[in-house]
Amino acid sequence: MTGRRRNGNVHAVVASTLAVLALVGCVIAILMLATQPTAARLESEVASLNHRLGATRGQLVKLQTALGHITSREPTLTTDLHRLGGRVAGLGRTVHGLRSNASLTQEQAAALHDCVPEVQRELAGLAVKTRSVNGRVISVGLSDSALVSPSCEALLSGL
Repeated sequence: MTGRRRNGNVHAVVASTLAVLALVGCVIAILMLATQPTAARLESEVASLNHRLGATRGQLVKLQTALGHITSREPTLTTDLHRLGGRVAGLGRTVHGLRSNASLTQEQAAALHDCVPEVQRELAGLAVKTRSVNGRVISVGLSDSALVSPSCEALLSGL
C-alpha cells in the first residue's frame, strides 16, 4: 500500500501544483488586462507631454530671439526712455502749474461771486451830477451812496 499512497500523493502534489500554476496564470492574465489600458493611457499622456514640450521649446526659441533683438536695441531704448522721462517730468510740472492756476482762478471766481451783490448795490446807488452855468454843462460826475467793501474793491481793482 505504500506504492499506491506514493502514487496518490504524487498525483495530489502534481494536481495541486498545476492548480497553483493555473491560478498564478489567471492572476497574471488579469493583471495584464488591467494594466494594459493604464499603460496605453500613460503612453498617450507621455506623447501629449512630448508634444507640449516641443511647442514650449519652439516658444522659448522665439522668446530668446526677441530678447536678442531687444538687447541689441537696448542703448536706443535707454535713450528713448530717458527722453520720455524728461518729457513726463515736464508734463508733470505743466500739470502742477495748471492746477495752481486753476485753484487761483477758482478762488478769484468765488470771491468775485461774493462781491456781485455789493457791486449791484453800488451801481443802483450811482447818480449823475452835472453843473451848468447859464444853461451850459461845465462838469459831469457820478456820486454813489453805496460803497463796496475793501476786500471787493481790492479784488475788482486787480482784474
